[in-house]
Amino acid sequence: MPFLDTDDGRAYYRHWAAPDPRAAVIFLHGFGEHTGLYHRYGFALNAAGVDLWAVDQFGHGLTPGDRGDFTTLEASGGLADVLAELAEAAHPGTPLVAQGHSFGAVATLWKLLDDPAPYRAAVISGAPLVPVAGLVDVNSTFEIAPSQLSADPFYLDAIENDPLAFVDADGGPLARELDRGWDAFGTSLPTLAVPTLAVHGSNDPIAPIGAVRAYAEQIQPLSLVEVDGGGHDILNDVTHREVAAAVLDFIGRHVD
Repeated sequence: MPFLDTDDGRAYYRHWAAPDPRAAVIFLHGFGEHTGLYHRYGFALNAAGVDLWAVDQFGHGLTPGDRGDFTTLEASGGLADVLAELAEAAHPGTPLVAQGHSFGAVATLWKLLDDPAPYRAAVISGAPLVPVAGLVDVNSTFEIAPSQLSADPFYLDAIENDPLAFVDADGGPLARELDRGWDAFGTSLPTLAVPTLAVHGSNDPIAPIGAVRAYAEQIQPLSLVEVDGGGHDILNDVTHREVAAAVLDFIGRHVD
């Protein structure tokens, strides 16, 4: 089984490989997820000549750690950095695209605002850019109803029956790190310099689209594709084909 070795610990990763890729996506998942939920997305990218590299973050999937505890935003960024090194070594010179979903989106932005290298572009989805109800108290237990995530029965079955996926855990560590991001984004996000696409469901009940829409109107490198009727896990919703096509169109415009 493939594991990354980082300063913060070992982490399991997956690679969906395209022959002679024109770009490589470095992906950070969200709370309660793991890389095994993204096979369909990986195959969609591969069909268009794009590699997908994804890592089970700390406390998730096959990576050690307390259930649901990503540890820190910096640790998540460190996982992406090591994964990017592997992608570069596999195909030197291939343009790299940072991508994150939900908490992974916050970690991706945190990394890009600190140091955008080595990424040519970025994609975020289900990004909670302002405080989320139920996650403003570090003593809380965070629980998500699967129906809030997606309307796709295949994905909902995975969320409910996959032993590596979960919808409830101690929300304290998650709230702590999200709060750090929210405190910083008001002043730091307008300095974003990397072309970034936000794909977001119009019916996302966890990270309402209004905040992303407002930031996209103010920040020139940030563009928004709003998916009508989409829920929080927009990459795994019934509109997943539309979302993958939007991501691939964006990648084509910014790295080809």
